Amino acid sequence: MITREELQARRTVAQEKMQTLNLDGLLLLQNISMYYFSGTMQCSYVFIPAAGECLGLVRKNYKRAKLEAGIPVAAIDRFSDVPAKLAEAGFKVKRLGLEMDVVPVKIYFQLQKVLPETEFLDAGILVREVRQKKSAFELKQLRLAAKQIDALHKKIPDLLEIGKKEIVFAAECEAFLRKLGHQGFTRMRGFNEEMYYGHILSGAEGAEASFVDSPTGGKGLSPVMPYGAGEKTLAANEPITVDYGGIHGGYVVDQTRLYSFGKLPDLLRRGFEAALEVQETVKKLLYPGTTGADIFAAALETAKKLGLAEHFMGFGRTQASFVGHGVGLEVNEFPILAKNSPHIIIEDTVVAVEPKFTFPGAGVVGLENTWQVTKNGPVKISLTADEHVIL
Repeated sequence: MITREELQARRTVAQEKMQTLNLDGLLLLQNISMYYFSGTMQCSYVFIPAAGECLGLVRKNYKRAKLEAGIPVAAIDRFSDVPAKLAEAGFKVKRLGLEMDVVPVKIYFQLQKVLPETEFLDAGILVREVRQKKSAFELKQLRLAAKQIDALHKKIPDLLEIGKKEIVFAAECEAFLRKLGHQGFTRMRGFNEEMYYGHILSGAEGAEASFVDSPTGGKGLSPVMPYGAGEKTLAANEPITVDYGGIHGGYVVDQTRLYSFGKLPDLLRRGFEAALEVQETVKKLLYPGTTGADIFAAALETAKKLGLAEHFMGFGRTQASFVGHGVGLEVNEFPILAKNSPHIIIEDTVVAVEPKFTFPGAGVVGLENTWQVTKNGPVKISLTADEHVIL
């Protein structure tokens, strides 16, 4: 469980940032944000005042919330009880921050109705910035997640068989991870952004793009599950990409590794070697003070020098304009290492760097590792060796 001291430290950072928007408080409604500041997902709402202790408001499981939460909690019966509970706790809210990137419009209108004298401001970026710097507690969870996903990759050579369906291979990987304590669900922030364990991709179909904001997609099982593993069977001399994250205590270590039965065609081998070179380029820039835009520009320039820019992070109109992203309780946290990204790398940021190359008609190759940024440079959290494993 998260200690009260950990929660208080998070609240303090949020309150310092709230001063820049002159907010009287933040009202959090998204599960992960509420968990991050309260230690429980049983709250329906979490209020962070400009000064003082947080307050959790619980509709469904008050008993469990009291046991799990590291902040005071109060029971409510309905949405309209929120203003009265805030007033009862002594909070006067004229300027209220909301995570407008994730709050449904219907709830926003309800808040306007029950708090007619309150001005609402978007504090979504503020909350995500608070979560960017990882504590010792969070880094411990991430290192345990790295052990989990490394254990899977030690097992994968025993699971891979020519002729086995992708979906069967994926099910075996996922069952193995579940036995190690994986939560079975990878959280993403954003409307219609969704992820299961990750992506299993093989052969030419692995180069198929999908709607997910990712450089990879895959054919998937059907138009209603249009990414990741499908009914295709694994074959010789084609890339098999395992893009899964280990998750411990909710914290994800994003990782991708490449396998094949026998050697790959020269173009794909060249692409994997390019991915290794791009990773080295990014590593040299993973220091506090560098921007996400600087890192992406350097990564793209390396791909250009290697003559593979048109295949970098996708192909054609499906190319992604990023080479990495923050990870934590969600798989797409700040900072984003992307074109035009304003994010400045800070100490104890944790990022997944994922240089990948897509070759239509042939497949996807690349790798992904999770790194902690320190004042002395990046420290690799991922444990699995980077090399392409040939079976």
